[in-house]
Amino acid sequence: MDITWIGHAAFQVRSGNAALLMDPFGEELGLRVPPQQSRANLVTVSNDSGNHNASDVATGDAKPVILDGPGEYEASGLHLRGIRTSRYTPEGAPQAWNTVFVIEVEGMLLCHLGNPDRLLTVREVEELGSPHVLLLPVGSKQGLTTADAVEVVNSISPRIVVPMLFAHPGNKTDLRELGPFLQELGAKAPERQNRLTVTRANLPEETTVALLEPSGTMI
Repeated sequence: MDITWIGHAAFQVRSGNAALLMDPFGEELGLRVPPQQSRANLVTVSNDSGNHNASDVATGDAKPVILDGPGEYEASGLHLRGIRTSRYTPEGAPQAWNTVFVIEVEGMLLCHLGNPDRLLTVREVEELGSPHVLLLPVGSKQGLTTADAVEVVNSISPRIVVPMLFAHPGNKTDLRELGPFLQELGAKAPERQNRLTVTRANLPEETTVALLEPSGTMI
C-alpha cells in the first residue's frame, strides 16, 4: 500500500484499485487537497470538525462511499472497522465523538486514530487488533498529550508510526510542534518522505517512525 500525508490528519491510501481518503480538510485550514490526492472511492471521517470531515473535496469517476461512525464495513474491496471514542467537548455542549478506523490492506492493518481526547482503554486497544501501521496525532492541544501519544505507541506496538496533527507550514490550526513527541519517544527525526510504501516484506522488526512531507498546496 502507498500512504501519502496531505496535511493535518488527512491521508490518501492506495492499494490496487482502492483509493481511500482519510479525514479530508476544507480550505479554511490554510491548505488545499491536491487533485491527485483528492481522487477516492472511499472516505473515512473521524469526527465532525471541518478540518476532518470535508468529504466534498473527494473526486473520482463515481460518488465515494463515506464512513463516519463505528461499525464493521466492506467497501472498495477493503474491510474496515470503526471504533468510537470520546473527543474534546466544550463545557455545556453535547458530547463530541471520535471514530478510530482500522483498515485491512494487503494482509496488514492500518489504524487512523483520529483525534481522541484520552488514552484508549485496554478493551479499545484489543479491538484495534495489533495494527502494523499507526497514524498517530502527536500535537493536538485538545487531544492526546505528548506523554499520552508515547503511551499509545507503547500499548499498541505498531511496526510503523506516522505522526500527524502537528504544526507544519500552511496549517493555520493551533498545534504543538513535532519535536517534543520525538524526544519523549527517544527517536531521532528520520528523513522526510513524500510517500510511504509498505508491504509485509518491508515491515521493520522494531517500532519505527516514518515522517511524511505534507502534499497539501498552500493557499
